[in-house]
Amino acid sequence: MAQFTIAGAARAAGVGRATIQRALKAGRLSATTNEQGERVIDMAELLRVFGPLKQGEQPASSITSQLDTGGEQGLSAVLVEVLREQLCKAEEREQQAQQEKAWLLSLLEAEQQARRDLEQKLLPPPPPPQPEPPPRRHHRLWLLLAILALAVAALVWTRTSAYWPLGA
Repeated sequence: MAQFTIAGAARAAGVGRATIQRALKAGRLSATTNEQGERVIDMAELLRVFGPLKQGEQPASSITSQLDTGGEQGLSAVLVEVLREQLCKAEEREQQAQQEKAWLLSLLEAEQQARRDLEQKLLPPPPPPQPEPPPRRHHRLWLLLAILALAVAALVWTRTSAYWPLGA
């Protein structure tokens, strides 16, 4: 696989070294260390992050010999291989993202269930339903009518007893 030093990657991508450094620091771009202890960036990574490389820029010497011997067909084969690797990596990342999503959803559901359980334990129980009051009866009215009827009866009795003595 083609590898660039940081300066070579900057030239190949048409950006400054600081841009490459920021992308590495942010994690958008990954680098490895070669046998000489230099940080190198794969061509696939540069293509993924910065798109097509500038015309005329050559990768490190390991890929230069392959391109010289194969010409345009060699370049096409290398690019196809790079794209296949990128596709495999993207599929792996997507699969990991799906697994992480499922795991996070299960954690969320467990947390929500625990919250509902705590709410049930901590909240006071709902008050019992109030019984319907009995229908209003007119007890006072009947009582007043009964008293009135007794008063009328007593009045009539006293009036009539004045005219008719009991012994007569």
